[in-house]
Amino acid sequence: MVAWLRFVEEEDGKGIRAGLFLTTPGGEPVAFRFTRLQLKVRPPLADSEALSRLVGELFGGMDPCPVLVLALAEETPDEAPINDRLPKRSAFCRVAKRTGPAQEDRTGRRGDVRPDTKTSLDWQCGRLGTEAGSRHPLNQVLDDDDPTEPFRRAGRGLDEAFRDLHVQALTAEPGLAVVLSLPSWPVAGEGPWSPGYRSPADDGDDAHPMPRGGSTLAERLWAVLAAPSGRPRVSEDSSLSWPGDLMPFQKDGVRALLANDRLLLADDMGLGKTVQAVAALRILRMQREVKACLVAAPASLLDQWRRELAKWAPELSAIIIRGATTDRDWQWNAAVDVTLISYDTLRADFGRGPQLPLRTRTWDLVLADEAQRIKNRNDTSDALKGLRRRRSWALTGTPIENHEEELASILEFVDHDDGGSVRRYHPGMRLQARHRELQVRRKKAEVLPDLPPKQTTKVAIELNPKQRDSYDRAEQEGIVYLKSLGAEVGVEHVLQLITRLKQICNADPKTGESSKLSDIHERLQQLSAQGHKALVFSQYTNDNFGVAAATRYLGEFKPLSFTGEMTAQEREAVIERFKGDSEHRALVLSLRAGGLGLNLQEASYVFHLDRWWNPAVERQAEDRSHRMGQTVKVNVIKYSCTATIEQRIDEILERKQVLFDELVDDVSLDLSAQMTREELFGLFGLEAAAASSGRS
Repeated sequence: MVAWLRFVEEEDGKGIRAGLFLTTPGGEPVAFRFTRLQLKVRPPLADSEALSRLVGELFGGMDPCPVLVLALAEETPDEAPINDRLPKRSAFCRVAKRTGPAQEDRTGRRGDVRPDTKTSLDWQCGRLGTEAGSRHPLNQVLDDDDPTEPFRRAGRGLDEAFRDLHVQALTAEPGLAVVLSLPSWPVAGEGPWSPGYRSPADDGDDAHPMPRGGSTLAERLWAVLAAPSGRPRVSEDSSLSWPGDLMPFQKDGVRALLANDRLLLADDMGLGKTVQAVAALRILRMQREVKACLVAAPASLLDQWRRELAKWAPELSAIIIRGATTDRDWQWNAAVDVTLISYDTLRADFGRGPQLPLRTRTWDLVLADEAQRIKNRNDTSDALKGLRRRRSWALTGTPIENHEEELASILEFVDHDDGGSVRRYHPGMRLQARHRELQVRRKKAEVLPDLPPKQTTKVAIELNPKQRDSYDRAEQEGIVYLKSLGAEVGVEHVLQLITRLKQICNADPKTGESSKLSDIHERLQQLSAQGHKALVFSQYTNDNFGVAAATRYLGEFKPLSFTGEMTAQEREAVIERFKGDSEHRALVLSLRAGGLGLNLQEASYVFHLDRWWNPAVERQAEDRSHRMGQTVKVNVIKYSCTATIEQRIDEILERKQVLFDELVDDVSLDLSAQMTREELFGLFGLEAAAASSGRS
C-alpha cells in the first residue's frame, strides 16, 4: 500500500485536520483515516509536535503497514519529528513542487490543493530507488500523468468528512483525540465500483459532484475517494522484466498454467509452485485475460503471497481480506487485481449470504494454495467450489494424504463446470484418468539433480530413569482407567492417553528431564562448532514438553521460537533474526505453524522431537530446509522412545506406509485417520474392550 498524508488548516486557524489515505500503487482506494486537533499556536502547521502526535494517532494499530508514505512538503515542516511516529518498515518522502506556488483548485476548497505535476522528492527515512525499469510502488506513482492526484482526493475526503454533523460532534471537544476510519460499504452492488457508477473525477476534476442526497457518510467518502476512471493499473509494455531467472521446469509449469484453465500443480514441496503461479498470473493480466483473481490460502501464508506478488508482479495490486466483518465488507469492494483470503475467512464470508462480491462476481481465476485444505467435503471446500469462475488452479505437494476421496474433492474444485454446478468424482478409474489429464507433478530428484540429498535417520532412544518412572506410572494408571470405563470406553479416551504418554516421552512433567532434548543438546554442541544451524519441530507448544520447553533446554545456542500464537509481524521478525544472525544456532517451531510457507535453507539439520500422525506433514516441515537454494546435505533426525507408545505407533505407521506406497506415487498419507478401532485399542491390549464398545 501507499499512504498519502494530508494536514489542512481549518478556516478559523484554530485547528488542523489530518487525513491518511491508503491506496494501491495504482491509486485505487484501500482505506481512509482522519482526525483533528485544536491548537493555540498560530499558524497551526508550525506546531511540529502537534503534527507528530497526529501522525502517531493516524498510524496507531495499523496492520498491514504501507511500504511508502508520502506527504506534501508545504504541509510538513522540516523540523517536524514525524519519522519517529511512522511504521518502522515504511519509507517516508516529502513531495515538493519544482516550480510555482501551491495553487488552490478553482472550486475554492481549502483541502483541494493542486500541486504542479513536476515534483521533487525529499526522503526523510528509508528510500525506494527509481532506476529505469523498476516497477516498485514509487515508480508506479511517478509514472502517472498526475502523480500527486491522490493528495487531492485525500483533501476532498477530509472536506467531506468534516461536513458531517456526527464527525463535527465527535471532534469538537478540545483535547479529545478521535481517529475515525472509513466506514464499511453498506450495500453491496451500489458502491463506486459497481456497473454504471460514475466517479466524481469522470466529470472533470473541477466538478466534484456529490452523491445523491440522503447517502451515508460512507457512501459520500467512497465517492470522493474513488480513483478517476480509466486510470491504468497495469503497464501497457509488451515486455516484462523479472527479478530473477526461472528454472526450466518452472518455465514449463508457467506454460502449463497459461495453457490450462483447469490445473492441479502438484510439484514436490520446495520447487516454487507459488512463484510459477504468480508469473503465470502476471502474464495473463498483461494479456488482459485475467482482471479479477481470488487466491485462497492458509492464513499464515497470506503475507508471503503478498511479498511474492510484490517481487514477481509488482504492478499488480492486491488486498488481504481480513479483520472484523465490517472491515471485510469494504475490502471486498476494493478494485484490485488479486484478492487474498484465508480458508477460514472464505468459509465465513461465503456463508453470510449471496450479496458479497465474493459470490456475485464471476472470478477470472480462483487459485487454491495448499489445496489439501479442501481435501474433505465440508463447508470450506463447498464454498470454494461454489464460486463462479473461469479458471481453477490448485497448488499442493500432497494431493492425497489419507485416501482417494481426498483427491476426488480437490479435483471437484479444479475441474469446475462452466455452468456453475459442481462435478462429483468418486474413487475409481474415471477419477484416476481425469487426474492424469489435470495434474502436473515434478519431483526434486528429477528436476534438481544438483540439490544436495536429504538423509533421514530414526533414533530410538531410552527414557532416562525418572522419565521411565513417570511414563510407566501414567501408562498403568491410564490402562486401569480405560478398563474401568467398560462399554463406555471410546476412541477419544484412548487418544487422550496416547497424547499424555507422548508428552512424557518429550520430557518428565515433574523434573523437566528429557532424554531426547539431552541428545539434541549434545549434537548441537558439535554442529554449532562446525557452523551448522538446526530446526527443531514439535507438535506441542507449552512450557513442560513443547516448543517453550525445548527453547529453554537449548538456551546455550540462543534458540528462537516460532508458534501459531505469535502475530504475523512477530513470526516474520523471528525468521529474519534466525536467517541473519549467526548467534542463533537453533529455531524451535511448532509443526503446524512452521511446517508451511517458510524458506529456511540456512539450516542443515532438522530434528523431530515428536512424531506427527501424518508423515506428509512431517515431510512438509523438513522441506523448509531441503529446497532450492540449499547448498549442503540436509540431515533429518526423528526420535522415538523405546518400549513406549511411540515405538508401537511407529511400527503400525511403517506397515501402513508400505501399503500406501504401492498405491500412491510419492504421497504420504494421514495414517492416524486410517487406524481401525482395533488397532488403536490394541496399542494397550484392549482389543476386547474395542469390540464391546463398538457393539454398544
